[in-house]
Amino acid sequence: MSILEIENLTHIYSKKTPFEHIAIKDINLNIDKGEIVAIIGHTGSGKSTLIQHMNGLFKADRGTVYYNGSDIWENKKNIRNIRFKIGLCFQYPEYQLFEETVYKDIAFGPKNMGLSEDEIKKRVFTAAKYMEIPKEYLNMSPFDLSGGEKRRVAMAGILAVDPDILVLDEPTAGLDPKGRATLFSIITNYQKQTGKTVIFVSHSMEDVAKVAQRVVVIANGSIAMQGSVEEIFSKADELLEMGLSIPEITKVFIKLNENGHNFKLVYTVDDALNQLRSITEVRDNE
Repeated sequence: MSILEIENLTHIYSKKTPFEHIAIKDINLNIDKGEIVAIIGHTGSGKSTLIQHMNGLFKADRGTVYYNGSDIWENKKNIRNIRFKIGLCFQYPEYQLFEETVYKDIAFGPKNMGLSEDEIKKRVFTAAKYMEIPKEYLNMSPFDLSGGEKRRVAMAGILAVDPDILVLDEPTAGLDPKGRATLFSIITNYQKQTGKTVIFVSHSMEDVAKVAQRVVVIANGSIAMQGSVEEIFSKADELLEMGLSIPEITKVFIKLNENGHNFKLVYTVDDALNQLRSITEVRDNE
């Protein structure tokens, strides 16, 4: 069942000026409850504009966004509650930290929901646990933490409002490979434990291949294709024409096949290792 439906969504920047620009056009997209969906596209393709419509941060010029079957703009007074249900995390969310302690920063959202102190405390501790933030950090200043830790604190602040849908814009931007792996492991575990819907924008094809269940490709403001990781990355030529790429390990296996091998294409390093191990085991048993 779709938890989020987008119908014929169009957004135009700087209307009726010389700078008028159609950012997204006639977008139709359904997101099912519990899905992990990656949105990819070249810079300026409309990815960020699209996700900012999902919780009503932007209002479309044409088209409708439905949450659980209801138009999110049906009652303008309800849009604040929609933003609690559909949590949006921008790039570099750590730049939005401002409280004197980690606890207060994570508690900011629940406090604005008008929750009791006991409920706020419960949500802060739960969100901190999901984001693997040690309890002893809660009384520290967020500005004394590392970059990756700050980001997890900022994201915990969104989890603390207990959204049904978590939308992340380039969640690992600027992190080193270890930091990226850690953060996506945390996000994946969070989704498994809660069954929440996760939508993320990424330029890292490796991250997309490792985490996503479905991939949506945006090009020139429209959906060019969507499907499973295998379905999307098997169309390497089309992706390259759009200015995108495929995981590096996939490129390696394509090259090996061009040189006479007959490997099944893989999209993650783990899958590559498993395939090579299985071949080795077969040869050892012969």
